[in-house]
Amino acid sequence: MKDVNQKNLNRENILSYLNIDKKIKVNVEIFNQIDSTNSYLLNKKQVINELNICIAEMQTKGKGRSGKVWESPKKKNIYLSIGTLLNREISELDGFSLLIALMICNALEDLYKIKAKIKWPNDLYLKNKKFGGILIETKIVNKKLSIVIGIGLNIFMKTNEFINQEWTSLHIEKPFLEIDRNILISKIISEISNNLNYFLEKGFKAFKKDFDKRNILKNKKVLVSNFSSSDCIALDVNEDGSLNLLVDNFKHKVTSGEVSLKIQK
Repeated sequence: MKDVNQKNLNRENILSYLNIDKKIKVNVEIFNQIDSTNSYLLNKKQVINELNICIAEMQTKGKGRSGKVWESPKKKNIYLSIGTLLNREISELDGFSLLIALMICNALEDLYKIKAKIKWPNDLYLKNKKFGGILIETKIVNKKLSIVIGIGLNIFMKTNEFINQEWTSLHIEKPFLEIDRNILISKIISEISNNLNYFLEKGFKAFKKDFDKRNILKNKKVLVSNFSSSDCIALDVNEDGSLNLLVDNFKHKVTSGEVSLKIQK
């Protein structure tokens, strides 16, 4: 992989690489530094059939799940947020983070033949190490759903002393691969945009079979926050995006807002 500075983030390039419905308006803003791309779009007015894109070279307050910090060093990775307005209820978005993860995986495989895995409900893995994460944030505006999709992907990062779990990056796993972040960002946006309406119409069940092929948790022993003293095995994912767990030989169905879990070593 070439030096990190081979391709700067470029609005015109990102727009030119998009392959989406021409009826959808796309607004792209790129920042050299920002507190959080998600926070920026949460405070921005969203519009139906319009995508607001915020990308940064660096975040000073990058957001991870459950209030955790997403480490965001300058010009090393992808920090991307996508905002839009939906005339839908939040209950219609069950499994949405899994869809986003699947679209990112599809983009990576189409462009670079990288076969990433998904750790329910919102993490991306290569060779059993995390390299990406997703944070979905919503709010109700005039009875409509304003939604922001936050995506963080480790691309060129080789070291980071502040991350307290096993992690990797595309550079570490594929050191000779040339990656243009502009192309990858455009591909991810296109995949999400082109599958969003189908998801809203059919739900996660239409994507479950594809997700199952990338489910890194299936039949793995896991440590689960709500069952800390129990033996837990992750099973499959349901059509609504919930996860089946075997807890002390009893089956439980859990949703992403209820638990956090780690793969047991």
